Amino acid sequence: ASDDNMIRAYGSEEIDYRRASRPFGNNCGFTIGESSQYFVLMDDTLALKLGAPCLGSACDVFIDTDGTKKSITAPGPGNHITMAKAVASAAAIIGNEKLKNNSFVLAHGSSTPQNRVTESQIFDQVAKAFEIFDWPVVAVKAYLGHSIAPASADQLTTALGVFKHGILPGIKTIDEVADDVYDERLNISIKDRKCKKNMEVAIINSKGFGGNNATAVILSPSETEKILKERHDENTLQAYNNKLKKAIKKSNEYFLQADNGEYTPIYKFGKNMITEEDILIDKESITIKGLKNTISLPKNNKYK
Repeated sequence: ASDDNMIRAYGSEEIDYRRASRPFGNNCGFTIGESSQYFVLMDDTLALKLGAPCLGSACDVFIDTDGTKKSITAPGPGNHITMAKAVASAAAIIGNEKLKNNSFVLAHGSSTPQNRVTESQIFDQVAKAFEIFDWPVVAVKAYLGHSIAPASADQLTTALGVFKHGILPGIKTIDEVADDVYDERLNISIKDRKCKKNMEVAIINSKGFGGNNATAVILSPSETEKILKERHDENTLQAYNNKLKKAIKKSNEYFLQADNGEYTPIYKFGKNMITEEDILIDKESITIKGLKNTISLPKNNKYK
């Protein structure tokens, strides 16, 4: 979205750079941004063992390429496939009725004229297939621009925030949805919305430049808890809840200290290192000082 293009597209000599990124509105191109996130991802058994607070869970990620294309930026079928797979997966986990009423989409929403048409068409077609109406669509690039590497992590951060606070952020950089956007079954709002019902699943969509697409299914903490109850016995869950209370208490204490500017960073540079003298190697295995198990070395020719 160059200055010249914004002046022509938005009809003003005064450019409002805070509104340069306009997903699903009358736009002229994406705005480069940058961001950074940090997520701790672990399997359910480890989370229970550590008493880790659960902000959500990543169930499935589907990846497909577009195949033969007219150009790098031309649309292809790959994102139709990933979106349909992701929504079907979500329906299988939480049920179709809950999917229809308690899900939302984190759009790639790059703020290009082509993306607003092609991506919205995918959402609308998938919504029709799964009998979804008024499907909330969020496009966080309106706030951040298009961060180059971690754009999907921007979307994941937003999804976790929606689960926790129950607010769907609006696309506030646009005055209205563009006329060529497919939104018969979508709800693309320019204002923040308080969720009338708890949102239980987020569909995060990413359209890769060149045609590599990915769509992820992210479950809410409450839906994740249901899965944990199905997969683990009562004693394990009780032990987890006891540890969880301590973890939350410790977390709250840390945030209070941080708000007061009291930081005590953990610095362990050079501690507990494994040196050359700690490593023993023979024909059969490797033994490392301080570790209970040895590392077995290959013995057989696996190509025979």
